[in-house]
Amino acid sequence: MPDDPLPGGELPACVAAPRATWRVSVDVRDLDDRPLAALRLLLVADVLRRLVEDLQGGLVLLVLLESRTGPSAIAREDAEKALWIRPPMARTGSPTEVAALLGAPPNIVLIPTVPSSSTAGAPDPEYTLRVAVALLPHRGTGLATSGLLGIYDPLALRLALLRFPYPSPAVLTTARLHRAQETLQRWRLKVADWEDMPPAPMPQHSVDAMRAALVAGLDTVTVLKLLHRMEVDLHLASGSKFETFAYLDRVLALDLCHLVGKVRK
Repeated sequence: MPDDPLPGGELPACVAAPRATWRVSVDVRDLDDRPLAALRLLLVADVLRRLVEDLQGGLVLLVLLESRTGPSAIAREDAEKALWIRPPMARTGSPTEVAALLGAPPNIVLIPTVPSSSTAGAPDPEYTLRVAVALLPHRGTGLATSGLLGIYDPLALRLALLRFPYPSPAVLTTARLHRAQETLQRWRLKVADWEDMPPAPMPQHSVDAMRAALVAGLDTVTVLKLLHRMEVDLHLASGSKFETFAYLDRVLALDLCHLVGKVRK
């Protein structure tokens, strides 16, 4: 029998195992009218995937359960690419196909916390992660993501979403989106400047703390807070900052090295 769904913010301890293979299903079938919430669900799955594959040396086989094809699905795929969300190995509208596509029932299923009418027939996972909605004040969850992507750097939207723990609603105010855009631009400039400095090793205690936060519960909030502290630490070598920011960007996927080697104003 599968375990009860994990409390928000927890991952199975075996996620920390190196070189493991995980079978993951992401269910966005009830989010056709909530494109931003669907995108957040996929983003959380992407963080899990990058943690396992890029930091742990493992493999994630991921199947996306979706209910629509046509323009809405195409728009979501475009948004996924813009936010650097890695594509699934397969997409299907049938929950009975998930195990066949993965080769076995999924280890982890990601579902929205909103009431679901489509869980019937879904595969029984070993672990369930429930991801809260993303919304804009006074506009709810239904705003097309293309509107946001036309205003902000798509990876600034990714950063804004990563600043919320996944079990809690992500309320994207205009101020938070502007702040994410400013942070992204500032970090890219600083990372490029730090790369020009003499190399230095990463501060192992800080890196261990950030890895532990990710393994324990995909805690990008703690990771970002620690990076902010590191940014202003006058006692830490610039080379150490560069190595750490570049290393964590393997999971955060904010293209922090975007300006490295380029002419900067």
